[in-house]
Amino acid sequence: MVVFGVVWASVALRIVLGVEFIVHGYPKLKDVRGTAGFLEGLGFKPGMFWAVVLGLAEFVGGLAFLTGAFTRIFAAALTISMLIALLVKKFKWKVSFSKGSDAGWEWDWLIVGGLIALFFLGSGAYSVDQYMGWIWG
Repeated sequence: MVVFGVVWASVALRIVLGVEFIVHGYPKLKDVRGTAGFLEGLGFKPGMFWAVVLGLAEFVGGLAFLTGAFTRIFAAALTISMLIALLVKKFKWKVSFSKGSDAGWEWDWLIVGGLIALFFLGSGAYSVDQYMGWIWG
């Protein structure tokens, strides 16, 4: 019974995180200039470079999660990205963990937890990684 749960836990995490990152990555690519300006304002220079890297990591990473391709690689990369976002919110913007109906950094923290779990679980069953026999899946 434990194996059944692990198989579906990985698939569920892949779907939820995949949709989350596609939904947040696409607008970054659609308005890459706006994203670049935002990132430059945070001190990430050159902003255009980091906007493209971030947008592609999120959008392509989301697609990779949905298909189960290169799951551990994208989980690791997006964990780093989300930890940076979390640190910016906490230390630069001084956002509290939870702000009631407004967003604190609790959502970022939850996503980091899901990404770490997905990294350790791997892509699981019903994935390109499993089908191809890739060790990093």
